[in-house]
Amino acid sequence: MYTMYTGKQLETIHLQDSYTIMYALLARQIIEELGALGDEIVREATRRYGRDRGRKRRQKHLDLGVKINMHSLFAVCSDLPPDPRFRRDRLLLTEEERNSHTLVCPMAQVWEEYGAKKIGRIYCEEFHRACYQEYAYGMTQVNLARTLTEDGDKYCDFHIVLRKANVPNERKAQCFPEFDPHYKRPQISGEPADGKSGFSSLCIRIYYYMLEVLNEKCQMQAESVMTHALHIWADDTYKRLKQQAQELHESLTTQFWEQHFPLYVDIDSDSLWQEYDKYGAKELLKKGFYKRLAQKMEK
Repeated sequence: MYTMYTGKQLETIHLQDSYTIMYALLARQIIEELGALGDEIVREATRRYGRDRGRKRRQKHLDLGVKINMHSLFAVCSDLPPDPRFRRDRLLLTEEERNSHTLVCPMAQVWEEYGAKKIGRIYCEEFHRACYQEYAYGMTQVNLARTLTEDGDKYCDFHIVLRKANVPNERKAQCFPEFDPHYKRPQISGEPADGKSGFSSLCIRIYYYMLEVLNEKCQMQAESVMTHALHIWADDTYKRLKQQAQELHESLTTQFWEQHFPLYVDIDSDSLWQEYDKYGAKELLKKGFYKRLAQKMEK
């Protein structure tokens, strides 16, 4: 594997996989401890996280002067760098419509490796619909007919639509250039997104929304359930980081962590906590994840 990719690509792969694993381990522990209620919690948290990403992507595009439509959603300023392992057939991409088949999804592969395809299916069912609908003010139609997290499906089939006819007149100019006679398409940098800050942001937000819904649905158990989940994630993180360092003939140091794992070594340096620190989220992550991982790295 390591001879196939550049050093930067490997960092992206490790960041992507860490995020994917985090989702699976936290969600699975919540469901194992709380049963059907846990399933509800994970689904609602995933939807809130999806809506959050959709809103932030929309606001970024508005700030850049970009029209809010399907072409913009999928082709303008991704919040993550590309993962070289993904393989897609993009069948159609217009202002109104995007149709594509995902042939290879590393997230689905990791979930299968962890025996977590059912957890991955929750992500597929809840995140994409919530994110894409929120991006276009609730007007997006999302059809995910097949997913690689479903037994028997050979690809993911995405069909996502924003029909001009369904957009209110007062929003048409915001979504489509033809309704804005003074519109000038902005010049946007083609620089790829930063992987470290991008995946760190994703990890913090999905963790936060799981903790938020846990507190709403079962406040008395929320901290203990999440602490158990964070311990499991820390143990797995140490094992994976150690293996990755060995395969790259490097030492497992905080510098290696900083390059190959999404969360910053200095948790307090991440300004995102200013927005996502209700329910004692940062301190709980320090105690349940950071402390345990640091203890293992010091041995």
